Amino acid sequence: MKRGETVTVVLERRQELGKGGARKLRRMGYVPAVLYSRDSASGSEPLKIRLGELERILRIPGVTHHILELSVDGEKRRGIIKDIQYSPVKNEIWHIDFYEVKADQKISLTVPVVIQGEAKGVKAGGILEIVTPELEVECFPDAIPEAIVVDVTELEIGDAIHVRELKVPEGVTVAENPDEVVVVVTPPEVMAEEEEKTEEEPEAPKVIARGKAEKEK
Repeated sequence: MKRGETVTVVLERRQELGKGGARKLRRMGYVPAVLYSRDSASGSEPLKIRLGELERILRIPGVTHHILELSVDGEKRRGIIKDIQYSPVKNEIWHIDFYEVKADQKISLTVPVVIQGEAKGVKAGGILEIVTPELEVECFPDAIPEAIVVDVTELEIGDAIHVRELKVPEGVTVAENPDEVVVVVTPPEVMAEEEEKTEEEPEAPKVIARGKAEKEK
């Protein structure tokens, strides 16, 4: 999904509430939904969305990181997907939460981490590990970044980049622990295995094996 692209989600208000109402909706081909809003008197509105419509939306790459146009019984709103719940048994979509956004209100959402460059440590045989593939950020709706770009070019084996070291767009705040590791270059697996073998004590089984061979003679 590209910046500036508009995706419309068709939603309907629902009267069916509670577990019984949710089961009835699912039998009718709907998924229960809730739209949370600061401007709503209750703070939330019970909605529903056709399963086919929801599956279409979720097939769009990056849709969970973008502002969507929400058509609630024809009324145009703006919002983001806040949470998706799945059935623990069949892994079917069970429920979805949307959050309404206003231009003058900051929101929080997750955006992907995108790696830029090739680490020096990787060229030397190390392995680049993305420890935190997504980050929660806070910003105004029109300042939502496509991703948080992390330049790893200068990383040597053993080096890491933490949240506090990230370069983020103006107006964007990363709402994570500043000490959390985002990416790290680890030693090559072969090297690590060799070091483990070097640290091991002389293998007792070899002595036992020789003893057995001598007895057999």
